[in-house]
Amino acid sequence: GEGCHKIASRMWRAVGRLAASPHIAGGALPARPHPARPWALPRTQVLPRARACSGKGGDPGPEEKAVAFIQSLGHSEALARGAVDALKQSGLSGGAVEKAVKTLAGRWEVGVDAGLEPLLASVAQDIAGREGVKAVRFKCIPPSAWDDGEGDGEVDGSEEAQARRDRYTFTVEALEGMSVADVARHGTGEGADVLREYLECACSGVMACSTCHVVVDPRWFDKVGEPEEAEQDMLDLAFSPGPTSRLGCQLVLRAELDGLTLLIPKGANNLMDHIPFEDRR
Repeated sequence: GEGCHKIASRMWRAVGRLAASPHIAGGALPARPHPARPWALPRTQVLPRARACSGKGGDPGPEEKAVAFIQSLGHSEALARGAVDALKQSGLSGGAVEKAVKTLAGRWEVGVDAGLEPLLASVAQDIAGREGVKAVRFKCIPPSAWDDGEGDGEVDGSEEAQARRDRYTFTVEALEGMSVADVARHGTGEGADVLREYLECACSGVMACSTCHVVVDPRWFDKVGEPEEAEQDMLDLAFSPGPTSRLGCQLVLRAELDGLTLLIPKGANNLMDHIPFEDRR
């Protein structure tokens, strides 16, 4: 029927977004589908190469090659150099740095990271801290502390329900410009650790799944804003979506959202488990 046709159409749009990602298609990472985030892992569509220097015969040395390799994955030169510097501070140098970077990148062609992304996220947050990016705190209500209706995603606004939610709320601290999914994947602190247990973020933020689905407290929804059409496509396939649902990868923290309250659904629909990727071996 018409409903099945709409669902199939949305799934194929999700497949299209995923196929365009570097994990599947190879090449540069796409521009983020939400506003630029000053703290975050900077990515470009046209990738600048690192400055070549320090090698014999004019060839770049191994550390410059490490910088260039990180840039080839779509990250900025500043972030690439920060990661290389962090590895050098740990005692590595020369060829060991280049080897470590490529080892940490894992099977980057298919999106299987072995530690490079957390390193880059840590470097990005250090840079943001030095540049004076402000902290933003938000509250999360775990699935056990609220009734999502398991069908309509409506939030009970009664005083009794609110009091119950308040008892189980945990606070997360992040940096302005991070998305909620960024915090779940790379955030630091006890609150971020707890959030990480609830949000899967299966597609790494390319908006091809709904595993980072959260429900915004209705009192905050006007400030947060409504989802765009592409995001709504994914939300329609999420677990118990409601009128104030958002994807965590698209909900970017701003100073005016300090104190924001989010409710975490009781489950997640992971479309990534059902997309028939071609075996390229």
